[in-house]
Amino acid sequence: MELVPLAIERAYMTFLFPFSYQMKHRSQLSNVLKNEGYCFFSLNNTSLENAFYGHSISVTHEELAQFFYPFLEDKLFPEKLKSQDFLRFSKAYHTKGFLQHKDSHFDYEIISLDVTLCPFGNGIVTVRVSMTEHIQDISDVIHFIHYFRVLEAKLREEKGASHHFSFGDFSSTSELLFKHFMPFLQPFLLHRQENTYEGLPFFEDERMFSSGYLLCREGQAILDEHLFRLGQVDGRTPEGTPFISSTNPEYIADYVKHHTHQRWAPQSYIVTSAQAQITISNMSLEKSKHNLEEFMGTHYYNLFIHYFYKMMLLKVSYEYSEISWGKDKLVVNELIELITKFSARYYFEEVVVRTEGREISQMLRKYFRINEHYTETKATLDSLYRTQEDQSDNRSNKLLFILTVFTVISGIYGMNLVIEEWRDSNGLGSIWSYTIFEWVAFVTALSGIGLSLILVCITTIKSIRNQMRRYQRK
Repeated sequence: MELVPLAIERAYMTFLFPFSYQMKHRSQLSNVLKNEGYCFFSLNNTSLENAFYGHSISVTHEELAQFFYPFLEDKLFPEKLKSQDFLRFSKAYHTKGFLQHKDSHFDYEIISLDVTLCPFGNGIVTVRVSMTEHIQDISDVIHFIHYFRVLEAKLREEKGASHHFSFGDFSSTSELLFKHFMPFLQPFLLHRQENTYEGLPFFEDERMFSSGYLLCREGQAILDEHLFRLGQVDGRTPEGTPFISSTNPEYIADYVKHHTHQRWAPQSYIVTSAQAQITISNMSLEKSKHNLEEFMGTHYYNLFIHYFYKMMLLKVSYEYSEISWGKDKLVVNELIELITKFSARYYFEEVVVRTEGREISQMLRKYFRINEHYTETKATLDSLYRTQEDQSDNRSNKLLFILTVFTVISGIYGMNLVIEEWRDSNGLGSIWSYTIFEWVAFVTALSGIGLSLILVCITTIKSIRNQMRRYQRK
């Protein structure tokens, strides 16, 4: 299939990387970020409106405040560092380098980085990147996105990319971020499993989610094949030829119809998929300036909150998949408490006031499968809770039966037959002369006392363990 080239004059990209940390380290991590030169983001601080987005790009804080419903706005943009909601820390870098893959050479600039501490021990790193030095073909831009978003290359077709800067060379995006830009963050990351990236079993394919705003030459035709390749992140093959992952025009047209927001066509399109959300426009930079600012501001936060929803639900799904069946009722209760707090405080069907924003929000919910994840998570936790409640009831019934037997036997004997004999005996030798009924009373008394001690010990240990878990969780 012969692919039509498309000249891209400017390209702005953001990459989202999720991580987990312990809530007890939240204040410490905040202090570390401030010491590293990261600025706490606040809507009241209007001097930050043009600090992190590139030259001549400004994000109006008043527009951000008016974009979301008030019940979410105060959580996304808290004014105090003590808030348990979303704390964003940003730092501008404007550092230029290039990505090398075989014979391909891509100049780019890291504009800024955000580290946002989200509720429930989650966090998101945002990397803002631009390619503005030279005009690139759409295949080259997508090729760059494909390789930059891979933190650690595992597949054959993903290997071979490296980053080169004046301060050093790096064999992967992960090495670039955690050895140069954010080495201070790595000690705070949770390491849970050896076979997952930085302890993130819910981090899909070890690739960052990509968002972009591409400006092609004014008036150029944007075809379905271009939109399809943006949604699928189809750049070039390992051999360097332009690539598209479908040869069926009907399939491509149907994909574009369902994945593309075409409100401003034919000048501008927004393609949304599970791995990327990319805007492409054939208007001039002057005419696109406001749209570009929306991409950096309101559209970024629209994507951000839905990405948080997805990450949070995947995290809960992982947590309940690791439960030891029939043993972790406390864990199930904690997860039910967690999903309830998440639902009550942060999870809303509608978060955006404007019509266009709501339309994009619906596409994000659809292709992140947020509603399906939420319904599945709630149903699974409810089922786990009911099952473990039934098991707990069965254990309680068995214990009640044992205690009832002890009570009946004790009532019959009065627990006095052997005790009185012990009081008058000089030793325990007389027990060998007990009758069968005296032996029954003797065994009942000792086992009853032993059972009581065991129950007291088990209850005490469980109480201490529960208190420790609650303390660690807080």
